Amino acid sequence: MNGLLVFIAMLWLVLAIAVAFHANGQGRSGLFWFIVVFILGIFGVVFYLLAITGGSSEESTGEVPGSGPTARSFERRVRNQQTLFFAVEEHLRNHGVVTKTGLQNTVFPEHPVGYETESDWWDDFVLPELEEREKFERVDGIENGWKLASNG
Repeated sequence: MNGLLVFIAMLWLVLAIAVAFHANGQGRSGLFWFIVVFILGIFGVVFYLLAITGGSSEESTGEVPGSGPTARSFERRVRNQQTLFFAVEEHLRNHGVVTKTGLQNTVFPEHPVGYETESDWWDDFVLPELEEREKFERVDGIENGWKLASNG
């Protein structure tokens, strides 16, 4: 019986050390989580997992907080950005010319690609991409006006 208790105590110790190292690597208090897991055992591990995932069991996020983007979330962001520019191109085909305000009002609501505000979306992402892509060109005489590039 004593051997079993020693085995369980050693197992909890190893588990507590592993969680402490992981917590420390995530910018959390390793000592705090060591104590919690050592005292509560597997229940402490469950509490730790709930803490690092924010209590969410939803797998569609593709990320564990603090771990940086995963390949899946990166691919999703790239697809969202491609979809955004398909929407911009479609808007230009339908309207001929588009302005900053026009894109912010029509395209941003459905394609924010991770940006919180229309101005950040335009300044940090859309404008630099429009300037870089050969498919699009500025319209003379219209402030922030864009059209599909001429092929001839």
